[in-house]
Amino acid sequence: MNRACVIALGLMAITLSPLREANALPDCDAWVNNRVPVGPGKFLVPTPGRLVTADMDQVKAAGVQIEPTLRARAKDYPWEHEIQIALPPSYGRTDQRFPVLWVTDGSMLFQLATALVTSCAGQHMPEMIVVGVGAPPEAVEETQMRRNFDFSPTETPGYEGFGSAAHRAREKAGENKRKAEGKIAIDRFGGAPRFLPFVTQTIRQQLAHDYRMADDHTLFGHSGGGLFCTYALVTQPQAFKRYICGSAALAAGDYEVFRIEERYAQQHTDLAAIVFFGVGEKEALDGNTLGIFSSTARFAEILKTRAYPSLKLHFRAFEGESHVSVIPPLLALGLRSAWAGDAAPK
Repeated sequence: MNRACVIALGLMAITLSPLREANALPDCDAWVNNRVPVGPGKFLVPTPGRLVTADMDQVKAAGVQIEPTLRARAKDYPWEHEIQIALPPSYGRTDQRFPVLWVTDGSMLFQLATALVTSCAGQHMPEMIVVGVGAPPEAVEETQMRRNFDFSPTETPGYEGFGSAAHRAREKAGENKRKAEGKIAIDRFGGAPRFLPFVTQTIRQQLAHDYRMADDHTLFGHSGGGLFCTYALVTQPQAFKRYICGSAALAAGDYEVFRIEERYAQQHTDLAAIVFFGVGEKEALDGNTLGIFSSTARFAEILKTRAYPSLKLHFRAFEGESHVSVIPPLLALGLRSAWAGDAAPK
């Protein structure tokens, strides 16, 4: 993954506006239109190593139950992961099973996703259990290295071809800077083939034993997580019903996900999934060398040409949004689109 595209607090550019009323969650339209307040004392607060923290007191006041965090390590994996779980407000008042939203980069996006889903439940989408999987708090300095490994399909970090020389130069400069600052090197890649079954089998089976999870799963990932989301789609499409893949760094691994998709198309005549690809308009010209805007758009274009009868495909370039500021509206509209015309499972 391009380290220039690390989710960085300094890039946060969400438009500010007051809440509709004191001590109330932002409504769903505020998330879709990117008008949720962010900053000190606001609903979303930039937090080093965690992207943002949401006002979880308001989320809990709405009835959400945040479960004790869990730790789990995949077989032969170099580290363990933190698993965060949020149960929806009506969970304790019914025997109903609930669909599940799986959030990659849980350490950075779990709180935001939980708050957003709570605001939007009943408005174009049902209540959901939210599960975040990511690096634990004590590994904050290793978060980017770990996520690069978790999300990448091969051990190749970059790509060959047009623009690759500029990309390699930028990566080398970034690595030299990290070394000079005494920070950990970002030099491990290729963990996605192990990370995917860890999420879809090990963690899911464990949580399904303890929680009323419907057989209705949505995967959300952004940036490197968007790469992993796309990788899951074309390697194990039946694992999730819905995929929300944001600003996906699909050139990483020398475009391996495109090769995997090509092999899938040669062997299958259908792809039964609901897929939303989104990207910030500003990402086209933000100096990123990994082609996040172009690779995300190109992958969606290719899927469209396959004419899979069961594929419901959505794409949106969000006007005026950057790599980070696009996250709230992308997830909100992605969930709305993914659930359009679909009833909550019983």
